[in-house]
Amino acid sequence: MQSEKRWMALFYVLASLWVVALTSTLYQWIAGINPLTGNYVNLFYVTLPLLCIIFFYTFVSLFIFAFYLLTFNRARNYQLQKIHEAREGKGNVIVIENSRPILNYADDLCSIIIPASNEETVIRKTVLHCLLQTHRNIEVIIICHNCSDGTFSEAQVQDNRVRAFDLRTSEAGKGIALNEGVKRARGKFILILDSDGILSRDFIEKALPLFDDYYAAVQGRYVPSNRDHSFVTKLLALEGDLWSTPYMTFGSMIGKQVFLGGTGYIIRKDVLNEVGNFTNHLVDDFELSCRMLKKKHRTVFAPLSINYDEKPPAFDILFRQRARWGKGFMSLLKKRAVGPKNVLGNIHWLSPIASLSGLLMLLIIGFDAIFNLFFGYYLYSYAYLPLNLWFVLVGTMIGMQCMVLVKQHGSRGLKYAAYLPVYNLFSIYNLAALAKAFFVKSWTGTKTAHGFITERERQQIEIV
Repeated sequence: MQSEKRWMALFYVLASLWVVALTSTLYQWIAGINPLTGNYVNLFYVTLPLLCIIFFYTFVSLFIFAFYLLTFNRARNYQLQKIHEAREGKGNVIVIENSRPILNYADDLCSIIIPASNEETVIRKTVLHCLLQTHRNIEVIIICHNCSDGTFSEAQVQDNRVRAFDLRTSEAGKGIALNEGVKRARGKFILILDSDGILSRDFIEKALPLFDDYYAAVQGRYVPSNRDHSFVTKLLALEGDLWSTPYMTFGSMIGKQVFLGGTGYIIRKDVLNEVGNFTNHLVDDFELSCRMLKKKHRTVFAPLSINYDEKPPAFDILFRQRARWGKGFMSLLKKRAVGPKNVLGNIHWLSPIASLSGLLMLLIIGFDAIFNLFFGYYLYSYAYLPLNLWFVLVGTMIGMQCMVLVKQHGSRGLKYAAYLPVYNLFSIYNLAALAKAFFVKSWTGTKTAHGFITERERQQIEIV
């Protein structure tokens, strides 16, 4: 916690700059004041590219929201269709229907691999939930990696489908544990699950039929398991609603180019071996996705297969996690991680540039607003969006976000939408995490702590 205080302080500074810039601009607009713009420094041509990058990503988000609202039912119905076709099949027999082979994977072994490092508080419950899968032909492999607590002991559930291993290496990293799990896996399919994950009981049964169309991997849908645990988890759950499902729907419907989310996905073992298994990258999921897509392997989104995952309950845990992600994404900027024709992939790949642009613009505008408060004029000029246009853009964004929430949660989505004004300010934490990312060197010290879910929240998941 102590080491994160500086980054929490930076978040508060950035949030304050945003509030000062916004309120001073709105005050002058309402009062009809014509601010005196300083001519000491002209930053127009410096800030114009930054502004263009920010608005490009804003319009991409609006487009993906609209696309999701129009196509999510198609993605869900596609999975329902594949499930129906699989249930009509006979074992592992290939049935020919309309000159198209239909494969039934009801008898195939699926290996669930759970990498765990100091997860004694959650690992047993995660394993026990895995054993409730309606697809009975499974094995659960837990790789207890460099644990200094009771994870290995807690993972040894008395079931012949469960195997726990105590792995000791000189280097830390999720990729190391995953590769050990793949080496020991006997299944045709590999399901990657984080140690805090809780799978819907029919996750595998509903996901495997999608491999009928020769996809390399199937990504399940994320649903927060601890939405109401704290104010931070409420906002992070909202963030997941707005970005996870819409982006996966978009990727699935456009060329079946879904980027794997690190947990809650099934991949064919032969494809995984072909592309070189996992690397010990800080964003191993995105890096693996890039290698798969470069080799023309397709991945699909399975909205009916749900993985309930924990959200960090406090800023210190959040900053460690997101800084690691930020460092991982920035490291991929050094090479061409995705193919030139992969539109969504390039948007993901270049997203750190958009975040950095946002950070620079906020610092420039915020400092100038504070300078104006003290001296009555702006120190420099810069590129900006006219206020009327800004109102239209913000109103459109919030309106689209509301529709996405209602699409996912029905009338309850309106309750979640009440947090949107706070969430849009809260999202500035990404800029502080980006600054922290420059100081991340490896997995060491960046692990996300788990176990922040109440028994009531867990019981609600079991009921569902």
